Amino acid sequence: MNNKKQQMQVLLGLALIGGVVMTAPVQAGGFSTPTYGAPGWGRAFAGGSLFKNDPSSAYNNPAAMAFVDRNVAQLTVDYARIKIKYKGDAFDYAGNPISSTPLDANGFPDVAATTQNNNDGGEGGFTAWLPTGFMVMPLGDRFAFGLSQVVPQGMRSTWDENSKLRDFAVDTKIETVGLTGSLSFKVNDQFSLGGGLIVQHSKGFVSQNVDLLSAAAVSDSVLGGINFPSDVGTALMRVKVDNISTGWFTGIVWKPTDRDTLGLNYHAKIKNKMTGKYTVRADQFSNNLMTQPSPFGGTGTLVNTAYPGLELYPNGAHASVQLDIPATAGLDWVHQFSDRFTMGASVTWTEWSSFKDLTLESAGTTVVSIPYNYKNTWMYSLGGDYRLTDELTLRAGVALDQTPTRNSTRDPRIPDGDRTFLSLGAGYDVKAVKGLSLDLAYSHQFVQEVKLKTQNVDRLGGARLDGKAESSGDVVSVSATYAF
Repeated sequence: MNNKKQQMQVLLGLALIGGVVMTAPVQAGGFSTPTYGAPGWGRAFAGGSLFKNDPSSAYNNPAAMAFVDRNVAQLTVDYARIKIKYKGDAFDYAGNPISSTPLDANGFPDVAATTQNNNDGGEGGFTAWLPTGFMVMPLGDRFAFGLSQVVPQGMRSTWDENSKLRDFAVDTKIETVGLTGSLSFKVNDQFSLGGGLIVQHSKGFVSQNVDLLSAAAVSDSVLGGINFPSDVGTALMRVKVDNISTGWFTGIVWKPTDRDTLGLNYHAKIKNKMTGKYTVRADQFSNNLMTQPSPFGGTGTLVNTAYPGLELYPNGAHASVQLDIPATAGLDWVHQFSDRFTMGASVTWTEWSSFKDLTLESAGTTVVSIPYNYKNTWMYSLGGDYRLTDELTLRAGVALDQTPTRNSTRDPRIPDGDRTFLSLGAGYDVKAVKGLSLDLAYSHQFVQEVKLKTQNVDRLGGARLDGKAESSGDVVSVSATYAF
């Protein structure tokens, strides 16, 4: 920068990035989230960040920053509404139906008020706001520096704690907020390299009911075979954890012709062990099963007798969960057909197979381990821009995103299916303010109806589901981009 005005503009851009502090997730496959401004949402992420002067390249492909010809800052706010509905049955460990059951004042099932319609599984989902920010600053003819604030991972779902799904999921919130710095180098007019680092804060909150008597009944201990009743008492386990971790990403860009741009990017897997605390909100009956000598024999509590070495503490104890961020790789292509029409295509691979299970540990002991065994996925997208006038640009795109979940381990926390994004968008250059453009996008997610036939592990009571989940999502994205 060679004058005070330019310095103030850069500081303003930095303030926009730093001011984005309140976040919430917008779901894609698994618990990943798209990291684009409204222009990217409008073309369903096709072409990645290779379109002209796209500041989201600061994270998605840092090599593309080398071809940004001016300082650019962008602030985006997304509004998301995700709906999830379960239809089907739930059964306890003995095969008896579980109903959506209100509880009485003592925390026991209120038989008189029990809902007998076992086809009514209830609705989950969420609404959320998601701000993100990007900034790219050219440094001479060959280098460029980028900053961003992104939410690369996030998921939220909420089910009524008295629904038939209570032994599988109540609240789930997974969120990763990252701050990144990146640098690019233009080798020549056709080729560039780039890389960056991310420092991220991950946090998670999950809760569900634990049927302690059922868990004891299906254990491999001496208690196995006792026909304990199910749905007696309440023990809502809540786990809250977080962590700060670091990772790296890189990319290359090649311009084989004046009208074509190809890009390859890679975001490395990030080890992410989150720590915090679990608590159990229990009625007196369930509290006694965790703290008093077992009334059914043994030398310890019912929990400890059924699962030697395991203790549950209603008032809470230290907890840790390993939730690594999977590696991704993407190939993007953008072709400029004319001065007004540009089209892009992308293929993205995610190494979800690294996510095997969700294991909660406390004091060196496994409290519970839930298998997921995700599979690697691909996402394909096609979309583009049409400059209708010198001020107005129209966008559209479609994307097909595979789910990493499997029928055998899919549960109500993330009842994910293959999804199709259909997106529309528009951008307007504000002539009254030089360098300012405003963008709006709408994206609807059609999610494949999926089966939920999972069975809880023994420590969670061995209940099982036999039903289907229907999901859909809507995202409205608004961006303000300032080039200076």
